[in-house]
Amino acid sequence: MEKLIDEVTSYYATGIPPQAKIFKVSSGQYKNRVLLIYPLDTNAIVYSWADPPYQSWSYPVNIASDSADYPCSGHMDSEGNLYLVYTVLNSLDLAFIKLSFSLGEWTSGSVYTVCNQGDNYYPSILKDGIDRLWISWSWYDQDTGRYSVHVKSSTNDGETWGSGPSDVGTALTSGSTSCFSQLKFLSPFIICFYTDEGTKLAYRRIEISSAVWDPEEILHSGSEINDNFHADCSEDNRMGIAFPGSSALLYREFDGEGWSGIYTVDTIPPVTPSLRFFQRTPFVFYGKNLGQDQDQLFFSYIKNGQFIDPLPLVEGAKPFDKVLCYNDSGSQKYWDRTQEASDSIPADIFHPESNSLMKNADDCLFVGMDSRFNLLKMILSTQGVGGAVSWFYWNGETWCDFVPDSGEYHLDSQAKSAILWKDLLSCPSDWQQNTIQGMKKFWIKIKVDTSFTTAPVGTQITAVPECKYLNVTR
Repeated sequence: MEKLIDEVTSYYATGIPPQAKIFKVSSGQYKNRVLLIYPLDTNAIVYSWADPPYQSWSYPVNIASDSADYPCSGHMDSEGNLYLVYTVLNSLDLAFIKLSFSLGEWTSGSVYTVCNQGDNYYPSILKDGIDRLWISWSWYDQDTGRYSVHVKSSTNDGETWGSGPSDVGTALTSGSTSCFSQLKFLSPFIICFYTDEGTKLAYRRIEISSAVWDPEEILHSGSEINDNFHADCSEDNRMGIAFPGSSALLYREFDGEGWSGIYTVDTIPPVTPSLRFFQRTPFVFYGKNLGQDQDQLFFSYIKNGQFIDPLPLVEGAKPFDKVLCYNDSGSQKYWDRTQEASDSIPADIFHPESNSLMKNADDCLFVGMDSRFNLLKMILSTQGVGGAVSWFYWNGETWCDFVPDSGEYHLDSQAKSAILWKDLLSCPSDWQQNTIQGMKKFWIKIKVDTSFTTAPVGTQITAVPECKYLNVTR
């Protein structure tokens, strides 16, 4: 199921992998209600919620209107209360707000300043086993021009952090060109995972009865280790972390006594990995880049001691099962370009008799899949000039014309994400499979109405969207 919740103008939307944005109420009358926090625009943070089966979401409710266009993060406690931390517009202070949960509703409290020194980015927040709140974040020292991971705690539900806003907290790293962090609680330890300088993934921890953080432990060294990591805890007190390696997606696990060796989840550089334990089994969700602005979502999990072959997360968001060029005047009217459409080799999608995707009136492009889809991503090596096309789906009896939800597209731009319908739930209820060239699929037909003076030639055609950020809850 794919459901559009809202359209936003913020750059980060659901935020970087170490940050939490989506939560599930764990008990009580409203158990399994899901809460999503997100930036509506460059300044406003809102929330929306839904009950199973999560097909109808509430109207967005404003939380803050003074947020900078940087990621915020939250934590939900066992009672459904939401604790939110974000970077403040202009000042780049770090701010905190609690949303109290009662009778199925969240009510915003007062805003408190966590830190008003330097510049403050990319926070992570949690509550430990004795009801203290903790925040880690990337602190920028304006004097040295370097970033370091800092941590602060609150013993009064977020009203005061450390000794006050001017307290920059405890520095866990010495300063570098970049750093990102994530806090987790694995009793009796608060653990801060972080990357530093883009070259290492490490952590430090502190016991809840202690005031001193343990020395750094390095989990992995390499390159380009920035914000693409995510950790989670299991019900049986294990800890896992997913992170990028050398052209691979990797995983390590802590069993209470020590860390495992490195598991390989996939042999590709991951896009926005997210880790969640389900029934004590680690699941890793991530994107694979297939081409320009195309990140197909996959997941894998451990079975019999190793990760299974990755599986697509959304059946309708992948390379097409079939792509056919149709030349109405050709000696061989249909030409299968499925393989060529799935890769990013330039200028290899065309009908050989016209040397184009389509050219003259009544020429067509057919894209088909075993399941419904709502997007067509088209990369052209030659964009069309002077032509016009119509779009059709099959209703079981005839071809029905429609205009894509994103507006008319006549193959006249080099790269285009044509949103056919806003989400999979919005696909026409009468869209049926049809048999073309002996292949029964859900087909979309694009037909030439006005001949092109310069005919389009394709490089890649898929149903894969760009997935910049991924956030997963249990």
